[in-house]
Formats: sequence, structure tokens, C-alpha cells
Amino acid sequence: MQRFLAELLGTFLLVLFHGGASASLRVIAGSAQAAPSPQSIAFLAFVDGFSLFMIIMIIGKISGVLINPAVTIGLAIRNRFPRNEVPVYLAAQFVGATLGAATIMPTLGRDALTIGHLGAVQLAPGVSIWQGMLVEALGAFVLVLTISATAEDPRSPSGWAAFAIGMALFAIVMLFESITGAPVNPARAFGPDLLDTFLGIPVKWGDYALCYLLAPLVGASIATTLYRYLANQPNKKPEPEPD
Repeated sequence: MQRFLAELLGTFLLVLFHGGASASLRVIAGSAQAAPSPQSIAFLAFVDGFSLFMIIMIIGKISGVLINPAVTIGLAIRNRFPRNEVPVYLAAQFVGATLGAATIMPTLGRDALTIGHLGAVQLAPGVSIWQGMLVEALGAFVLVLTISATAEDPRSPSGWAAFAIGMALFAIVMLFESITGAPVNPARAFGPDLLDTFLGIPVKWGDYALCYLLAPLVGASIATTLYRYLANQPNKKPEPEPD
């Protein structure tokens, strides 16, 4: 229960920060379809990267701060996370993401829904499904590769994982925000989409299923497999040594 609540809290904060920042920028621009400027992309990247760093420092010691179904499943596939706990973590992440999105409208006002769409992500005009899938898979690949190399490998220098993972998300958002919105997290994309659907905002669920759900899972699985091969990781994560 403690790990469940920690994952719920972490995903709640992630969506509140990323989704809230995205929605507020749209409200300021006055249009849900406004193309992101370089300044707004940099702003979102800083919010995402440093909020993830903060979240890792808050709950990392409790749940391992996965807060991303792609990370959870990618690690479980390579026995780096207990498979029997996957359903509990996924439930916490999707519920936390939905609660985070639900907090955006009372925080920012009704414009956060009508203009900001509660921070929902979407493919930019002219971006194909295949391009969106490739971008989201690459983003998840980079994020999970960083997690595997810093947080999951005991040979890595201690104390740097939170910063490295936050900066990985910062770089991903800087590069891919203008193409897909760069959530690289199925729960982050799901929460705002679910509430938008119930509140009458059109949602392209086909785009979600392929670009924001399937693609990050594929990218994360490739990352864990590749790092295991490159770094000669054992099949199972070693148990912590007793005090």
C-alpha cells in the first residue's frame, strides 16, 4: 500500500506539473492549436526535467519511482522488477495521472479545459502516426536507457540517478515536444485524454493507442534489452545487502 500510494503521488505530481504547464501555455496563447514557440518548449522542458528530479527525491526510496507504465513493463520484462507487482504499479500510475489531470482545471480555471484540454498531448499538424510512434518510442528508449544505466546498475556512481533521469526527460522534451508533446509515458497521456472524453473534448484514441501507449512500451523494452547486453547485467536484479 505504501508503494502504491507513492507511485500514485508521483504520477499525480508529474501530470500536474507537465499537463498544467502545457495547459497554461495554451491558455496564455489563447488557442489549443497554437504551435509551441522555442521559449515555451524550453519552459516545458525545465518544468518536466526538474519536477521529475524532485519527484524522484521524494518517493524514490519508497517505490523506486517508476511512475511510468513503459518503465514498469520494460523493467519487468527483463526481471528487473517483480512481475507480480506490475498490476498494482500500473493501477497507481493510471489513477494518479487521472487525478493529476483532474486537478488542473480547478487550479487554472475553465480555460484549462476549453483551451488547454487539461494538458492533453496530440500529434502536431502534418505528423503521421508512424512518425509519432517512432518519436515516442525513441523518447521512451532514451529515458529507460538512462534509468537502466544509473538507477538499475549498482556499478554506477551513487547519487546521480535522479539528476541524470531528470535531465534525460529535459532533453527528450526539448527535442520532441513540438512533434508529439513528448509525454513518453502512457499514463501521462491517458489521464487528460480520459477526462477530456468525459467532459466533451474530442480525443483521438487511435493515436493514443499506437503513439502514446504501444510505442513507449516497445521503446522501453528495447532499452532494457540493449543495456542488459551492453553492460552484462544479470538476469535478475541483485538483492540489497543486509545492514
